[in-house]
Amino acid sequence: MKALHRNILDRLDQIINDTGKHIHDFIDDPHAFTRKRFLDAATVIKTTINMQGKDLTSELFRAFGQKAIKNNDKVVSTSAYVQRKGQLSPACFKHILTVFNQNLFNIQLFDHKYRIFAIDGSDFNQIWNPKSENIVGNLNHKGKPYCQIHVNALYDLLNNTYQDCIFQPKSKMDERKAAVQMLKKLNCGPYIVTMDRGYTGFNMIENCNRLPNCYYVIRTKTGYGAFKEVAELPNQECDKDIACWVTTSNYYYETHKATENVHLVNHHYRQYIKYRSKNTKDGSWDLGELCTIKFRACKFRINDPKSGKEEWEVVLTNLNRADYPLKRIKEIYHLRWGIETSFKKLKYALGSVQFHSKQDRFIEMEIYAHMIMFNAVSQIDAQAYVPQKKCKYQYAINFKQSCFVIQAMYIISSSTEIFKKILIQISHYTIPIRPGRKDKRNLKPKSAVYYLRVVLVKSF
Repeated sequence: MKALHRNILDRLDQIINDTGKHIHDFIDDPHAFTRKRFLDAATVIKTTINMQGKDLTSELFRAFGQKAIKNNDKVVSTSAYVQRKGQLSPACFKHILTVFNQNLFNIQLFDHKYRIFAIDGSDFNQIWNPKSENIVGNLNHKGKPYCQIHVNALYDLLNNTYQDCIFQPKSKMDERKAAVQMLKKLNCGPYIVTMDRGYTGFNMIENCNRLPNCYYVIRTKTGYGAFKEVAELPNQECDKDIACWVTTSNYYYETHKATENVHLVNHHYRQYIKYRSKNTKDGSWDLGELCTIKFRACKFRINDPKSGKEEWEVVLTNLNRADYPLKRIKEIYHLRWGIETSFKKLKYALGSVQFHSKQDRFIEMEIYAHMIMFNAVSQIDAQAYVPQKKCKYQYAINFKQSCFVIQAMYIISSSTEIFKKILIQISHYTIPIRPGRKDKRNLKPKSAVYYLRVVLVKSF
């Protein structure tokens, strides 16, 4: 292994073992993991992180089968594993994710200056659990209720790693609030964050304006529901500085809207109405009663002019116009698509849609665990040699096959010798990179994947 390579799996093991030694910093039960057992805290954590999308019995045999056969012993039972896992908490896995991200290998910067992130959310279906806090649907209605958790993720687009995430019940999700929380915790020097139009709002923009080292590129609505200053932009490429006068006071708005270009945010902050209806819309607002919000509005065309149809998009930003003109803003926003493809890899290459429990906290543990493994695989792929063929396209490591190889070898060992073999093996599995390729998004509902294999036996 060359000096420029770093054994990511060995480093991950060190973090897991250190977490296991200080396990009571993350769990409430002082008696948990106090007795010496084969399934200690570090072993349970590592087993969970390295799990794929098979049923629990198969996963445990994959993890412990070789050792059991060698020692003529039985494999760890699902009951033993679940009991030990029940003593853990999502905080254990969140800590590992945070520590792993604090020292990434060979961090890539945009323009040699900025980390570049994307924020987006994705839904994960759970097996039905009447005790879950993630129930969607009313039991009194004819529609059958189901369980679904919404994951708000902060994703590093150039280093292909999940930086942070916040879980919310699908029925109570607030993506803008979660985004602000993640950005306020972010401490990495200058960065650019990209967001889709669902995140556009005065509260989001002004929070980003006030955060140190924060630059944003946010897509916004252009028609119904758009800021009136944005809706009035001409149907041509333009780059305009906009200042919006915003208030939470309904009295101020009603008395000044005729003479001033003022916006009202319906928020309970300093409202004269003491008691409000539960149906009253409450906009998120973390700032004072009156505020001036400034940003750049960049409008550009997204379709071919020869098509005869005009399609325009507007993004809002606070980046310097001299360094980042309209063309470069468009390029930055295009990078946001990386978080969409990352969700696909997380769910289907790593098996994050196939949970091994129906309890909410177990679901959160498994999502954290898959994000940790996603980051580890991405860091390993970045170090592998990719042979380039004399073909039309450049080639990259096949992420799905890389996951399979790394997880299979990680069971054996995290030694330097094994890590060398992993780098050699994954370099054999490559796929072409096709820039500008477009596929129509085929969105259709998907049900939860059950973690038990059910065998139906027909009686005669």
